[in-house]
Amino acid sequence: MEQSIYIHKQLKIPKVGMVPLYIVIVVFVFILAILQDYIYSRLRDTGFYLSESLLYNTFWFFFIPFSMYITRLLSVINPQNKWSKLLSSLGTGIAFSVLHILSFTSLFVIISNLVFTPAHHFSNILSAAFSNQFYIALLWYSIFPVIYTSKEQSTDSTTVFLEKIKLKKGLKIITIPTSSIQFISTDKPYSIVCTNDQKFLDPKSLKDFETELDPSIFLRVHRSTIINSNFIKELKSRSNGDYDATLKSGQVFRLSRHYRTNWRQLLQ
Repeated sequence: MEQSIYIHKQLKIPKVGMVPLYIVIVVFVFILAILQDYIYSRLRDTGFYLSESLLYNTFWFFFIPFSMYITRLLSVINPQNKWSKLLSSLGTGIAFSVLHILSFTSLFVIISNLVFTPAHHFSNILSAAFSNQFYIALLWYSIFPVIYTSKEQSTDSTTVFLEKIKLKKGLKIITIPTSSIQFISTDKPYSIVCTNDQKFLDPKSLKDFETELDPSIFLRVHRSTIINSNFIKELKSRSNGDYDATLKSGQVFRLSRHYRTNWRQLLQ
């Protein structure tokens, strides 16, 4: 029996290489915060304790998992009008800011009890976090959804994907509907375009095809493979974050966890 696969709208998150941009920002700010603590201690002639600075600045790393979850949440909620977007952003900002502060405080106190003597009190850390960092979390979690929702809408409104493409076979140029393409793989220096009953060699790279074909249907699942999600019959986990996708034709392709942001909607 064929497995039903539902394709959800996916937010387009800017990346630096394969790393989401917000992760790069968080790591950069974390390093700056450690450096600021050190400079402050030198200017004020106070002691600098790297372990305490590292522990306190773990606050920044909580932005990574919560931001990841927000992108998944927004792809499901997908508010349509400006008031629902405003309420969604505000509600998301407050809820995730409180959760962020509570999670950070809990981690801080747990590690403090294991490492430091005397240990820090939960109420003191919670109060300090709310006083000094709540507004940072609120700004981030309120603005983050607006930025990526508006970016997605801008992309959707200006990008037109091909419904037909021209491919060369021998001395002939053949026009085929993109809906007939099952998968595209690499055989350097060419790409192999496989349809229901034909194979074509094309000089374009997979990156070129990614810009021409609808990314909600044609998913880059591996550095050497793009598959048409409409031809997927079933998915099978490899228990390491990778999956095997079996097409209706019986061919099997590996879905690499390194491209999970492209195909994770298949699991929902």
